[in-house]
Order: sequence, then structure tokens, then C-alpha cells
Amino acid sequence: MDPIDKGVTKMSNEWLPNIETASVFLSPSAVVCGRGSSGNVASLLRVHVGIDSGNVLVAVDDAVLNAGLARGLVTDLEQNGYAVTLVSGFGSEPTSEVIDSAAMTARNAGADIVIGMGGGSVLDSSKMLSLLLRNEGNTADWLGVVEPPAGVAPLILIPTTCGTGAEATRIAMVTVAGSKRVVSCAKFLPTIAIIDPNLVSSLPRGVIASTGMDALAHAVEALMSTAGSPMSAHHAVLAIELLVGNLEKAFNGDQDALASCLWGAHLGGQAINAGVVLGHSLAYCLAHEQPMPHGTSCALALPYCIAYNQSLDRGVATKLSQLLTQGESDTLLDAALAVQRLTRRLGLPTSLDEARVPSSTEASMASRCVTDYPRANNPVAFDESTILDMLRRMRSGDVSGAFAVTRVLASADQH
Repeated sequence: MDPIDKGVTKMSNEWLPNIETASVFLSPSAVVCGRGSSGNVASLLRVHVGIDSGNVLVAVDDAVLNAGLARGLVTDLEQNGYAVTLVSGFGSEPTSEVIDSAAMTARNAGADIVIGMGGGSVLDSSKMLSLLLRNEGNTADWLGVVEPPAGVAPLILIPTTCGTGAEATRIAMVTVAGSKRVVSCAKFLPTIAIIDPNLVSSLPRGVIASTGMDALAHAVEALMSTAGSPMSAHHAVLAIELLVGNLEKAFNGDQDALASCLWGAHLGGQAINAGVVLGHSLAYCLAHEQPMPHGTSCALALPYCIAYNQSLDRGVATKLSQLLTQGESDTLLDAALAVQRLTRRLGLPTSLDEARVPSSTEASMASRCVTDYPRANNPVAFDESTILDMLRRMRSGDVSGAFAVTRVLASADQH
């Protein structure tokens, strides 16, 4: 094996998914980036959408609205002849009731363009609103993988956190009748995604930590996914480099590093159109037992996702290890421990006990992981008993122990 060059990513073919395999890479039609770019939406609509008038539905996060961050966008639209209908109140998790109410407001106003500005909740809601403006029914009528016959309304998405990457994915997560449900549609990739670092400059440290680790989980899991492509892999690699190199600096107040994290989150969002894997399944199960920010649960789960998938293709495993340890190691155990240490330095929990996940819930989480959140694209098939053993090690934050209990599964998978 070649020696590891610290801080240098080697872009060879050996770690890429098979370039002979047919694959589709999804991304926004246009990505506009730069400080202040969110205040120039009217000209973007004319140039990239071909619409110079109309009624624009602006869905905005409450905190963003209260901080005045949407003011420039709305003013720019109105001064250029667009009518604006503003909706907010989406909360931290988009529910069908809130989305359906906003859709009724938009339909009554005759809105024909949707702009979403906020975190993942608002951006996912905006995707659903773009669908509902062109098609009949409510949110509950459009669950799972969908192909709306009338398409979706032109969609612009503007993130205000450095984590979800929702402005670049085909997925909308919505809560229907108390359960988190997925809506997948290739048309949810927006016409325009706007990456404006000014919108994240005042994020609280805790939000930077949680959303940044969510972005890192997206990139790592995308690189593991068996549904990956050369394009998703390249995006995942650059996202990991940006996030590992800048997230702690951003957490400690470095604005340039925070802008790099925002870009890393976007690239990670593009990468996860290849699909997330076990880490996100574990994260949903953790949050079911003890509500917590999504990025916090993803950060806690990520080292164990790496442990479970330790039989990764050797080239991918080496590349991932180098990325996560910044060139210090080529082993996945060291990579998982590096993720755990970063999580701890960001003030996030690294064990079930620290996250206050109730005791004796490991068995129910293992069962739910397999039955409610299966991942056909995970490189190793889900095994409930092994996941249970791993969750028991997660109780105390024992990453090395998790590698030990999943090693038998890895050996079986390799043979």
C-alpha cells in the first residue's frame, strides 16, 4: 500500500464505484453561490426560469423571518414586479397539516413559483408545496416514490443552516399522522439552489455542531452506498474534506470556515441522492426513543455505521479512513474514533447514556431499524441481532467494542 500523504486526497479510480455500471446523478439545474446572492432572486428567475412576473410563494423559517433575513429577497421580488405570498410556521419537523394549510394559501393566491428559505423543515415543505401547486390532493396522497403527472412548480431553495443539504436532494421528509414519512421525487431537485454564506453567519454554535455533523453523515454514508456513482463519490469526498477540515473552526467562530461548511453541506446533499445507509436508520431510532436534533442523532450513530460496514470495499475503506483522519490512518476503526472525538469536541453526545436514551430500549431500536428503516443500498445486509449487540456497545460509547461485535458479520460478508 502506498504511504499516506497527510492532508492530500489521492483521486485514483480504485475507490470509485464501477464506472461501467449505469448510474444517474441528480443535481439542481443551477447552483448560485456567494455572499448576498439570496438578494438577487428576481434576475435569477428571469435568466434561469424564464419567468419575469407572477405570484411567488415564499416559504420561510420563523427564525429566519424574525431575524429579517428574508427581507432582501422579498424586496427584490416586489421591486421587480412579482407578487409575493409569504408563509411560515413550519416548525422543526414539517407536518402534513402545516404543509396542506400553506398549500391552500398558495392555491388561493394563484402562486406559480415556490421559494423555500430556511432549514430542512422549510426546504422539504417547499418541495411538497411545489408538487401540490401543480397537482390535486394533499400531502398524505403523495407518499413514497412519486411521479406527479403535472410535474412541480418552479422551485428555488435557499438553505440557512450548514447541514441538511435538502436544497440538493430528491427527498422530502414529512410527518403524517404522527409518523415520519418519505416522499421521493426526481423533480424535487430545484431549478435553482442558492448558497449564501451571509445567511448562516449568526448561527448558534449548537446548530453549527448538529447540522454540520448531519452534513458529514450524509457525505460518509453516500460514499458507502452501493447505489453510488462516480459523481456522487467525488462530491462526497470533497464534502468530507471541507467538513472535517472546517467544522470545528466554524464551531469556534471562524466565518470563512463556516462558509466552507455550508458548501460542504450542499455537496453532501448532492451526494446523498445515492442514498443514506445504516447511520440514518439508527438515527431515526434514537430520536424515536429520545427526541433530539437530527444531526445530533446522526453524529452519535455515524461511528457505529462505520463499524457495521467495516467490510466495505478495500479501496473505499482506505479512502474514507484517510479522509476522516486527515491522512493519519487508513483503518476504519481509527476513522470511527476520529468521528467520535470530533463529536465530543463539538459538545454533542457520544453514547446512549449521554444522549439520555432510556435504558433497555436497545432491543426495540434494533427491531425498528430493521423493520421500519431498511436500506437495500447498505453495503452489509441488516442483521437484527448484530445491530442489537452494537447498540449495547453504543450505550457507553464503546466504538472499539462495536467493531468487535460486528467483525464476525464482516468476515461472513467477505466470504
